[in-house]
Amino acid sequence: MSDLYFIASSNRDALADGRAILTDAEARHVARVMRKKIGDELALFDGSGKEYRAKIVSISKDRVDLDVLETRVDDREPSLALTVVMALPKGERQKWAIEKLVELGVKRVVPLDAERADVKFDDSTRERLVRQTIEATKQCGRLALMTITPSIAPKELPAFVELLNAKIQTSPASLSREASALAERFVDVGLFDEFAPGDDVLKAVAHPISDGDFGQSSFSSLVKSRDYRPPRGATLLIGPVGGFTDAEVQGAIDGGWSPLDLGRQVYRVETAAIVASALFLHWE
Repeated sequence: MSDLYFIASSNRDALADGRAILTDAEARHVARVMRKKIGDELALFDGSGKEYRAKIVSISKDRVDLDVLETRVDDREPSLALTVVMALPKGERQKWAIEKLVELGVKRVVPLDAERADVKFDDSTRERLVRQTIEATKQCGRLALMTITPSIAPKELPAFVELLNAKIQTSPASLSREASALAERFVDVGLFDEFAPGDDVLKAVAHPISDGDFGQSSFSSLVKSRDYRPPRGATLLIGPVGGFTDAEVQGAIDGGWSPLDLGRQVYRVETAAIVASALFLHWE
C-alpha cells in the first residue's frame, strides 16, 4: 500500500478503540479520487511515527470509518533529532524547502523573524506550511510529522536556548520571565520533548566567512573537534536572504551557538538549510 492517509488530531481518540476516522480532504480523496469501497484496506498515519493498516467499514463523501487491523511503529527516523531555525524564503522556494526538510528527516522547523527576512510569519502562513508538511510526509512515506512551530525573533534566541537547556540540564532551574513567556507560546508543539537530562545537543549558526569573520569552522572541523562523535540532537540557525546582521550573528555566538561556514559558494536560504541538515543528519 503506497498511499498514506493522515489521521487528523481531532480524530485520534478513536484509535484507542481500534477504529480510525478520516474526514474532510482525506475522506474526499478516498471516496472521490481513489474511489475506495467498503472492505478496501488503507495505510494510515497520525504523525507520531505509527502506521496503521485499516479496513474501510463505512464511507461517505466527507467521512470514512475504518477498523484498525495492525499497528506498526516506524524505525526510520534519524537518531539525531534536528531542529532548524530559519528565516523563510518566499513563494515556491518556501514550499520546496519544507518538502525537502521533511524528506531529510528534520524534527522541527522554527521560523525566524530576522531583520532582513523576506517573509513575516503569521498564523495563516503556519497553517499553510503544516498542510504542505502533511503532503510531503505522505509523498515520501515518512510516518513522523515534522513540526512547524510559532515563529521567534532573534532577540528571543536566548530564551529559546534557555528552554533547550531546561530539558537537558541535570539539575532543575527556574526559567526567566522571557523563557516562561516563550514556553507558553510553544506549549502545543512539544518543544524539545525528545530530549532528557544529560543529552548532548549542539547549536550551530550558519554564516559564510565572506559576510564577516566570526571564527567560523567548516563542518568537517566541527566533527573533528568532537572526536567524530555525533550529538543526541542539534539546532541549526539559518539566516535570511540578505544574511544575518553582524549583531544577530554575534548575539547567537554569545549565546553559545557555534559559527559554521558551509563553503565558498553563496547559498540561498533554502539551499543552506538543506545542505546543513543533510550534513548533520548523516553524521554517524
